[in-house]
Amino acid sequence: MLREEPAQSLRAGGWVGRSSPMHCTASGRPLLFDSDDDLVEALTADELLAPTHGLAAPRSLDELLDRLHTERQRGYAVASEEVEIGLTSVGVLIRNHAGDLLAVINISGPTSRLIARIDQAAHRLRATATALESTLAQPRPPGAAPRG
Repeated sequence: MLREEPAQSLRAGGWVGRSSPMHCTASGRPLLFDSDDDLVEALTADELLAPTHGLAAPRSLDELLDRLHTERQRGYAVASEEVEIGLTSVGVLIRNHAGDLLAVINISGPTSRLIARIDQAAHRLRATATALESTLAQPRPPGAAPRG
């Protein structure tokens, strides 16, 4: 895991080692992009019933499926004040050369700073994901150490 922190005093706290419901995070929802509705329901049923800290988290399967539909179409997830008030995140999938899901990358920060820059953040994340996908698709030279 790689983490970068800004110089400003107002910033998102450390989330390494902390779990959050997948249905209300910008790194969790993209993991559901390739799943059909039945699988989404099976994977999130318990989480949808549990209370969350944010006011904007999906509260029903229909609401979650609506968000997933929108996010699949635009190619990125946005979770604004879904896990924590004042926190906004944007997440993008990384796929292999066959189109299979490999990982999700995201950026998060204070809503007051990030909310007006969501499209810009998504564009930069998509460019980063594309660069990573391209690098991962290149064959390794013989004798090279495995990636990762």
